[in-house]
Amino acid sequence: MEKENKHNDLTNKLLALLLIVTVIVNGIQYYYFKGYERYDWIGSVISTEGNIIQVSDCNFKGYSGDIDKNMILNNGWDKTNEPENKTTNTFFPDSLSLKWFSYSEQKFYSGNFALPKETIQSKAIQMGMYPSIKNDYETDRVLHFIAEIQPKGKLAVWIQKFNKNDNDKKIKIGTYQATEISATWHIFDDRSESDVNSDIDISRKVALVLEQHCYKVEIKLPDGYTLRNSSFEFFNQKTWYFRENDSKEIPVFNFLPKEFDLEWGNGKKKFRTQFSFDENEVLDNFSKDNNGDISELPILELVVSDYNNDIKAMLKNTKTNSKVKLIDKYRSNTQSCIISLAGPYND
Repeated sequence: MEKENKHNDLTNKLLALLLIVTVIVNGIQYYYFKGYERYDWIGSVISTEGNIIQVSDCNFKGYSGDIDKNMILNNGWDKTNEPENKTTNTFFPDSLSLKWFSYSEQKFYSGNFALPKETIQSKAIQMGMYPSIKNDYETDRVLHFIAEIQPKGKLAVWIQKFNKNDNDKKIKIGTYQATEISATWHIFDDRSESDVNSDIDISRKVALVLEQHCYKVEIKLPDGYTLRNSSFEFFNQKTWYFRENDSKEIPVFNFLPKEFDLEWGNGKKKFRTQFSFDENEVLDNFSKDNNGDISELPILELVVSDYNNDIKAMLKNTKTNSKVKLIDKYRSNTQSCIISLAGPYND
């Protein structure tokens, strides 16, 4: 009996020790995990309206999502560059790193900035943010961190709470000054690209985005065909759309063309093509002087063959009647660039 009691005492002591260890481990885990300080949030970047920039890196610490390095920003709060997905159950960021190019200034900027984490925490709570463990996913509260890049390397950081169907006012949490750096256009390369040394003329990259040269567009389709849903994209990333029910005419453009996507049909058949212009050809041919007289503007002619199997893009000089054939940078001369879409269809 005495032996059995000793065995029970030992077992109880071991269980007590195990309980103590478990409590300590859970306490340590709770201390470091801090579930009530973890939130759903996302980081993004915008530009002050009229400040034309391209951002290669915007990293709010704690979030690993990538922004679109090819996006040009200049529309203020109307255009945001942000990753596809939010981060969940994560501490608010305590720092921000940024790197970008200013088209207006032709300068590269970079900076690493400390964020006021306690201010962020208190303002977020005031705005009604819940920690991830208490988030109501029917309303899906997400805090947005927004870096607003301003001229001359200045920037402001804002927070704004978004619900599923609403968004709250934004609050500025800090202003900062970045440093001008020496860099090359390769900061915009994808991680998979191995060429980091070739010479890229930045002045030509700037010219493609900033230069404006007026020209008209004429689209020549086979008899009986009409233009359907189509679009023109320019190197400054603005886009002009045409919808098949539109009655509008193609306007005079003054931004340099990057690509077009055309669709046309006759009620029984429908075709589509995409065409991407070569940067050097566009700069060398569209930038030639014209006096702005509407009757003498150059004409970008897009001519579809009678058999809907080829398209030619030509820039016509209306003063001399001469034409320059423009190449599709992604296709050889022997490749067909027109596809037939499923039909027939009804208008």
